[in-house]
Amino acid sequence: MKAGYKDSKITGARHVRPSDHRRSGRLVNLAANLLLIAAGTLGAWNILAPQDVERSYGTLKTTTNEVISTARERLTGQIPTVHLGAAGGVSELDECDGTFTEMLSYEHADVPTVWAAHNNCGGDVLLPWDTGEQIRIAGSDQVYEVVDIRHTSKIWATTDDLVGLDGDLALQTCQYGQDRMKFIGLRPVTAP
Repeated sequence: MKAGYKDSKITGARHVRPSDHRRSGRLVNLAANLLLIAAGTLGAWNILAPQDVERSYGTLKTTTNEVISTARERLTGQIPTVHLGAAGGVSELDECDGTFTEMLSYEHADVPTVWAAHNNCGGDVLLPWDTGEQIRIAGSDQVYEVVDIRHTSKIWATTDDLVGLDGDLALQTCQYGQDRMKFIGLRPVTAP
């Protein structure tokens, strides 16, 4: 028997050698150091390239939302549903309550009523939608279809950029990490 170990009366007992503790401690330290390096790298990336980080986050989140939505639709037959909220402006939009705000500043005779939500407040649900996508508006049995899509700059865009957007109403959100907004025109689907 090695020095420093007492004979154990318990059968099957395993003696832990001091070298085992040192090895475990080294692995824990290595893992902790790797996590610190990863966190530092991500922190530096966030400081040096915040739009790239936001775009990467948005891509991951949008893809995840799309997978969940597709699975839900296949399993339950439910199509995506959006919630319309208050009418107003930026202060109502900034409430970030999970609804789309009717943007009064977007009123224009040749533009459908525009309802907007920040991408990080539920608006990103529409980022993967394409023409032909069908959705519901909460509180209504009416199904709507995406009939038109328009992308504009977030800076210096005016309602003139939306003239001719097809649909009875429009939803809007911003792309993650880009100077782009996405507008989708919706029209009710007629019953067969």
